Amino acid sequence: MKNIKRRTKAVGAAVFIVAAAVFPGFPAAGFPAGAAVPAPVPVAQAASRPFYYAVWLPFWRSKSGATDVSLHLNRLHEVSPFSYAVRPDGTLVDDLRIGDGSWNPWFSAVRAAGVKIIPTVAWLDGNAINALLSDGSARRALETRIADLVKQNDFSGIDIDFEGMPSSTRNYYSLFIYGLALRLHPAGKTLACTVTPRMPESSMYASNPLPPIAYSENYTVLNRYCDEVRVMAYDQGLIDIKLDASKGNGTLYAPVADPAWVRKVILETIRWVNPRKVMLGIPTYGYEYQVSWRMGATTYERVRSFDYTGAMERALSMGIVPYRNNAGELSFAYSSSTHITGVPSVLTGIVASTLPAALAGSGPDSTSTTFFVSFSDAQAIAQKIALAKAFGLRGAILFKADGGMDPATWNVMR
Repeated sequence: MKNIKRRTKAVGAAVFIVAAAVFPGFPAAGFPAGAAVPAPVPVAQAASRPFYYAVWLPFWRSKSGATDVSLHLNRLHEVSPFSYAVRPDGTLVDDLRIGDGSWNPWFSAVRAAGVKIIPTVAWLDGNAINALLSDGSARRALETRIADLVKQNDFSGIDIDFEGMPSSTRNYYSLFIYGLALRLHPAGKTLACTVTPRMPESSMYASNPLPPIAYSENYTVLNRYCDEVRVMAYDQGLIDIKLDASKGNGTLYAPVADPAWVRKVILETIRWVNPRKVMLGIPTYGYEYQVSWRMGATTYERVRSFDYTGAMERALSMGIVPYRNNAGELSFAYSSSTHITGVPSVLTGIVASTLPAALAGSGPDSTSTTFFVSFSDAQAIAQKIALAKAFGLRGAILFKADGGMDPATWNVMR
């Protein structure tokens, strides 16, 4: 069995090398060294280019989301129903039940408005992704299955959102994207690739020298074969140690997407990907954290998510008016007698900090717990749209349009 696995890996590597030799631009190696960092696009030049707007429509709130989208089709160029998942055997799960025909009238209205329908195929099990994509026949079967789905339903294209892949998947994922492009592009279909955000290593690690990072997505390959590269510039939390130190010292700071961080993400992306292919992913939601301070460190435990409507209702029910924080988002803090236990370590972060003012009355012997909410509204979204335009990106895609985002968001999509 081990010998079979070794032969499979060897064959996969050989196929990748052949692809690099036969197809120009299909890189066998990693990123080019010393790439220049692009500057923002001059305002006059950026203004002369079309700027595209898209939204993800989640299956778990499909009805309210579809209604909201229907009322604002004149603001959109693309809509991506978050609709398909992949089983370990490579067959597709239709979470939105598109196949039963119930969505056809809505699709007809969307198409009549000139809006492209580009559904998302999401797969979040990294080990299962690696197992399937490293099997050449299974990978090619999945490529064909997805391409047939697009053509049979007359979709404008497909969006691939594979997350959590180990770095060993890198070459196989590149072959998968190349295979999809071969099947979709001759039919005039769009291949969108949704990717995790990157930022400078110096914003991730304090060590010197900085550790090498092995990425599972080869941005150079995606730049060549994807028509759109959708960057999920959200769920920042506490991952940027420099911003944590500068903005989170003595202040509660755990944003979904600080413009200062988003700018870093954009700069890292356009080192490898043509800005005219990049769609900036922008959040319409936020998170609530259980927070505490002890001996010079603030602990954040993420306990739940909130859309704009839910966060505003929570604040106003307690007589609190949310304020604009130093990340450009709305936020508020409150005390509760409830303490949530068992928060997973992956959802917990600790930041060196002086005592935040919001925690001044909640020492280790306090009987109350402080909760902190930071969430996105139309103004926060507008800040990110402005960044996308300043760097000459293709456009912006919102996650998510589910009927719960700030209604004023539609007015900033111009």
